[in-house]
Amino acid sequence: MSESLPFQPDAAISARDGELRAFLLRFIGLTLLSGVTIGMNKVLATLLGLHLHVSNFQLAMISSAETLAMALGTIPAGYILSRGNPRHLYAGVSLSLALAFCVLPWLPGWQWVALLMFLVGLCISLRIVAMSTVFLVRLPELGQGKAGWYKGTLILGMQFLGPLCGNYLIAQLGLKAGFLISALMFAILAVLGWHVLPNNTLPGNTAPRRQAGQAPLPGAASLRQLLRLPIVRSTYLFEILASFTASSVGVFSILLAIRVLHWPAHHSVWLMAVQGLSCVLVLLFLGRFVLASRHREQLYGGAHLAIMAALLILGLWPGSIAYLGASVLLGLGLGVNNLVNTDNIARAPVDKARVSAHLTLFGMVGGTAGALAAGRLADLAGLRNVFLIWLAPWLAAWLVFHGSRWLRRASPAAVSSLAPTAESAP
Repeated sequence: MSESLPFQPDAAISARDGELRAFLLRFIGLTLLSGVTIGMNKVLATLLGLHLHVSNFQLAMISSAETLAMALGTIPAGYILSRGNPRHLYAGVSLSLALAFCVLPWLPGWQWVALLMFLVGLCISLRIVAMSTVFLVRLPELGQGKAGWYKGTLILGMQFLGPLCGNYLIAQLGLKAGFLISALMFAILAVLGWHVLPNNTLPGNTAPRRQAGQAPLPGAASLRQLLRLPIVRSTYLFEILASFTASSVGVFSILLAIRVLHWPAHHSVWLMAVQGLSCVLVLLFLGRFVLASRHREQLYGGAHLAIMAALLILGLWPGSIAYLGASVLLGLGLGVNNLVNTDNIARAPVDKARVSAHLTLFGMVGGTAGALAAGRLADLAGLRNVFLIWLAPWLAAWLVFHGSRWLRRASPAAVSSLAPTAESAP
């Protein structure tokens, strides 16, 4: 008996590692299926709007209603989850979404579709906050190397697999059948979430209070303090611009493919899918390469140039190859932008929870504003001209943050080259 005692810690560690691996696999599977369902529903809602013969602005209203509701529901969702059972809440919300998608294709007008999509967004905000909170709670055990897995997997489902699945279902079975299958997937998610999520109240302010009891939390916390830091100002700005641009292109990429490229409806989703896949590849596989590179700042500035190049191509050169190339550039640029912004905030002396909440809220608000503004501008100035208009804020931000940094580096170099050397000095 005594000989077996030294092996008990190893057995406990092995069992713990096995439990963490099992949780991660189950959680990532749930995240992927959740992302697929959300991405599929984006396509279904867009094509439902086209079926109802809506204008560009009305289509933007349908798409942005969900995003706006997600933004408004983020803070209440955190409050509810801090006092409720995530397993029960996730299952109940998923079943409510299943019922909503059974009703959607039979609604008589776009206003009703937009209203129900707003209610859908409120439900999805609760689901997303539940899953992200559970993941953050387990992340210290999983290791920081897994920090990008949740977002990367969610984007893979939302922007690549989901649109493709929605497109295939509509092509094979029709629009109404696609909505019914989506409702079935929400019901399946309710069952899966019941088995994956914990059956207890999520820790809300408990951890911060323990830390506060040990030592004061370091770093800026209030919005005024945060905005005094240049790294926070630039991160907030580029994240808002990125969500603004991604939502605009996401809403109208299907429209571009159908109306500008004259692709069949069942092929139109590929512009969205290619962008999403490019972004996911960066998030999942290029993090170490980008963040550890000696040329990290150049890659960051280059990513923003890639986004601007994509907008320029979408506005000036309509063509299948050009638009697919623009989708790749946009996905790569958005992926590198997110990697560097996330790492900058991780290294900055700030309250991470407060900044994370700000970025989530700003991203959703930026996405909503981008879709609505793009819809209005598309009706007034033409769909392709919207992307040329979006170049202006990107160019201004690039000149302020990257151009000024280049000038500061160039000035000392120029001065040193003009200074007399020891050999030329009299």
